[in-house]
Amino acid sequence: MVLNFLRFFLACLCLSITFVSPSNADSSENVSLKQQRAIYDKAHKLLDNRQFESYEKVRPKIAGYPLTPYLDYRRFLIGISHRSPDEVRNFIHHYNDFPFSNRISAPYLDGLAREKKWKLMLEYQIAEPRGETYQCYYYYAQAKYGNREEGFRGAQKLWLSGHSIADACDPLFSLWGKVGLRSEELILKRMHLAFEARNRSLMHYLANLLKSQKAKRQADEMKVLFDSPIKVRKFARKHQPTTFHQNQVILALKKLARSEIEKAVKLFPEVVKAQKISRVQAQELADYLAFRMINTERESLSQWRDNKISSSSNTALIERRVRLAIQEADWSSVIKWIDILPKDKQNSLRWQYWLARSELALGQHFSGQQRMESIIGQRNFYSVAAAKELQRSIHYPTSEILLNHDIIDAFDTELIRIEELIERDKIEAGKSEWRWLLDRADAQQRRMLAAYAAFKGWHHFTVMASIKAQMWDNISIRFPIAHRWWFNFYGDKHSIDPITLMSLARQESGLDIEAISPVGARGIMQIMPSTAKYTAKKYKLAYRGTQDLYSVGKNIEIGSHYLDGLLNQYNNNRIFALAAYNAGPHRVKTWRKRTQGKLDAYAFIEAIPFKETRGYVQNILMFETYYREVLGVDGAFLNPHELKTKY
Repeated sequence: MVLNFLRFFLACLCLSITFVSPSNADSSENVSLKQQRAIYDKAHKLLDNRQFESYEKVRPKIAGYPLTPYLDYRRFLIGISHRSPDEVRNFIHHYNDFPFSNRISAPYLDGLAREKKWKLMLEYQIAEPRGETYQCYYYYAQAKYGNREEGFRGAQKLWLSGHSIADACDPLFSLWGKVGLRSEELILKRMHLAFEARNRSLMHYLANLLKSQKAKRQADEMKVLFDSPIKVRKFARKHQPTTFHQNQVILALKKLARSEIEKAVKLFPEVVKAQKISRVQAQELADYLAFRMINTERESLSQWRDNKISSSSNTALIERRVRLAIQEADWSSVIKWIDILPKDKQNSLRWQYWLARSELALGQHFSGQQRMESIIGQRNFYSVAAAKELQRSIHYPTSEILLNHDIIDAFDTELIRIEELIERDKIEAGKSEWRWLLDRADAQQRRMLAAYAAFKGWHHFTVMASIKAQMWDNISIRFPIAHRWWFNFYGDKHSIDPITLMSLARQESGLDIEAISPVGARGIMQIMPSTAKYTAKKYKLAYRGTQDLYSVGKNIEIGSHYLDGLLNQYNNNRIFALAAYNAGPHRVKTWRKRTQGKLDAYAFIEAIPFKETRGYVQNILMFETYYREVLGVDGAFLNPHELKTKY
């Protein structure tokens, strides 16, 4: 093992020193890495300033520099609409080892559309592209200069959306409308989709497109139902049962349920009967209503809800009903509702654990203990919970991997390039390269790439690769020890276990210091800019703005202060604090009000209605267990005061 490690270290050292490929040795063999970087930056500026002649003179000096292809990419994009389809295809083929090869088509299609080169577009784009805008281009080109029938088929497909459609589709829709194919039936059908998407402005726009009195009347009735869904009974009685009318009453009842669930339930049987809604559709509608009133306290509504759930095949709804039974500590009902789940769900570790808990609570000790015994020893939250129930130590399967560079020799060029991107702080490009590499690697190579990233200390890349390779049992690879100084420093400052902070960061961002969530959370602990501003002001922390959140130290400082505030609010209870970190303190307050101090820690976690938050809390508790194993640190799965708390 030592010899293998030494061999690999020397190989990596050699790769880190030289970036010159043999084919380009003549042009760059006498240029140091530092000089190549400086020339690269100069060439980049020359392209920015459109100084192409000067750029062409400079480029040979960095022909062997790993990042030079990125300059080739930028140069190729300039004036791309004037290139032939073959030129673009050849460029993509030549650079297919780079993630940017997958991004060439979009700007090319944009340029062709901008210059109205529709025939050239059809020559290049021979199948429907991805993305609404590019589909608009493609189908317009087909309708105008290619397969007219295919173009108009695409127009209809794009038209049928409950949301606004890209402006790029306007020429296509105009052409489609001029030949009389945008029928009033299709306009009304799209109004239904807009109804379902709760898009009243789009409904109003579409209604104005109608010409015939019949269609206008239908549109007006639809708008009335949208604005006053309570009128659904009158509508259902007045109109003959058709698919068109059935869709409207279903949408109206759903809309009514969101504001007045009791009235929706009352009208349900009459509307279903009047419109002769099928048994399957009626059950799907009942499922929707049952979801809306899962926490109702009215006995008549809860009876109706349970009656409908008992005949449902909606697994998510039935599981939600099981959680309601857990929330109410109604152990007989837990068993009853689990029993109607599909067999594969019943046999999951989650529901086997809760069956065992229910049996124990009902005095069925032998069967309950046997069931608990059957699920311990696995790498799973419920297996750990079962071990704790039986007062056993935690065990689960683990694996290790020995780095063997021979398996990933074929990727040496890519790995050199990724290392240079990281060295130059071009992290987003490095992540893109890494994802592209993992997509092309086979299962064995992915595992070895994870080991390589761990060796290099590329923490987020290690996590990415371990997930892609499904290395679930390899705890040391899945949970890198990253930024430990900062976690220790702020953990000590706030009397928070640093492992809790590290586990939270691992869950939030996969240890990606430049992570940005879809809602705008930033950095390793995924902090919203508004939260950062509030926390910095409250605790008088230096904070210059959102960019600070990409600094590991500052992000952990703000995140640890915020978590410390939550822990203080909840008497150092991680379950409440972690749930609040993910979903907000106001939701935790609502959930505690529902459970009314009747539950233990495990039952409260299971009763959390948000799948994301429930999984979030469970994951972090498990991640702490894994990190303690990796670091050789003792610690409880749940602390004594957390176990004693009534939730």
